[in-house]
Amino acid sequence: MIFEIYSSLKLSQIAADFSRHYPYLKIEFYKKSHQWHEFTPVHNRVEQALTVSDISSHSTVVEIEIHFWNKVGTVEQIFKNKAGINIQIFRKFKDSWIQTVGTDDLTLEEQNDIGRRDSEYVNYLNNIEIEKRI
Repeated sequence: MIFEIYSSLKLSQIAADFSRHYPYLKIEFYKKSHQWHEFTPVHNRVEQALTVSDISSHSTVVEIEIHFWNKVGTVEQIFKNKAGINIQIFRKFKDSWIQTVGTDDLTLEEQNDIGRRDSEYVNYLNNIEIEKRI
C-alpha cells in the first residue's frame, strides 16, 4: 500500500485508505508524537477534517509505502519521520477500538487478524443471545 502525502490531503482520506486495506484497524492523528509501546492521550488527538498542512510542516509530496509485514510501531514511526504526521494505530476490540500500545511489535496483518477474530467472536455471542430469545 502506498500513500501519497501532500499538504492539502485530508487526514480523513489517509484514515479511509488505511482502513480499506485493514478493516479491523484504524489510524488516529495526534499533535504530539509518542514512543514505542507508549499510550497517546486522547486530548492530543486532532480532527480528521484537517489537512496534512494543518498538522505537519512538511511541504513536499511524500510517498509512504507500508506492507502487511510491517510492525505497527514501525508504521507509526514511518509516518512521523517521512511526513511529520503523528499517528496511533487502533485495533477493533469487541465493540470498541483500542490503541495497539502493548503490541507495537505485531505486524499489521497480525493486528488485523486479531481484530477480525475478536469481532467474529462478538458477533457469534450476539447471535447466540438472539437465538435464546426466539
